[in-house]
Amino acid sequence: MSPYQDDDFSKAYTTSLYQTKGTVNINVRVKSDENLEVDLLFISNLENQAWETEDLGLFDDLMRVHPTIFIEHYSGYLKPQHVIRCVTRYDLYSSGEEKEAKKRNEIFIEEQKPFTWILTTGCSKKLLQSFGAIQDEELGVGVYRLPTGLNMGIVVIKDLPETPETLWLRGLGKDKILTRAFENIRELPTTRRERNDILEVCIKHFKYLSEKYSIGLTQEEEDFMKTMQEIDTLYKSELNRARLEGEQQGEVKQGQTLILRLLKRRVGNLSIEIEARVKALPLARLDELGEALLDFTQMGDLLTWLDGNV
Repeated sequence: MSPYQDDDFSKAYTTSLYQTKGTVNINVRVKSDENLEVDLLFISNLENQAWETEDLGLFDDLMRVHPTIFIEHYSGYLKPQHVIRCVTRYDLYSSGEEKEAKKRNEIFIEEQKPFTWILTTGCSKKLLQSFGAIQDEELGVGVYRLPTGLNMGIVVIKDLPETPETLWLRGLGKDKILTRAFENIRELPTTRRERNDILEVCIKHFKYLSEKYSIGLTQEEEDFMKTMQEIDTLYKSELNRARLEGEQQGEVKQGQTLILRLLKRRVGNLSIEIEARVKALPLARLDELGEALLDFTQMGDLLTWLDGNV
């Protein structure tokens, strides 16, 4: 089996992005048959603050079209049987939910049926035409809606423009699309939660593939592995830098505490302004002050030293 045929990555990827915006379930069983499992079910919670703080562009727009979303991902070219299976899973799930509602003496309305987004790397115009798909004018190029009664749409990742708005969807593409997307993701600020979580997903998937597929990879698969390995190296470097910075900050704080205590002994209590000037010194300057203060006898000595070491 090719690593690209293993959809665990796409499920982990989407779960990581949307775990802060609602409830995510993967491999949702609609019948006692693994071929009739929905890849991912997302129930949005628009009250979650993440909708405001974590902007995922077009991906967010897709997830807002309905309170309950099915995501079906195909890393290769979409085929007619794939669409038919999605329709079947949608119908079985909706029928099951309707039966459960009746057991609870509740009314099940059409609006409770989920909306399905099929995410695919590529898709022929002939297939789109055969299922009556038309481009969604509001969501733009690469996004298609099937007839209203099917509650379904198709996103052709290779047709999406390369913009910040499409970044998180392009991360589910292949070849150069995927590589370029992850180059962009890596460049995002390290303070972004979704950026760091996605890198962790990549690292875990890289380790999994490294253990499972040591030989016999195609050039395409080797390129994918190279991208994942680069991300692994980058993330380890970031973690190491953060650790070193944390250690240095700890040393600075300890140095400040010691120097301030010694200064009070040598020259008396310090004003808030002078204490702030001492705390603003970098670690190397603190070390120099620690040696110089042995010769201080009055506050003027400290002020002279500070003025000369701006």
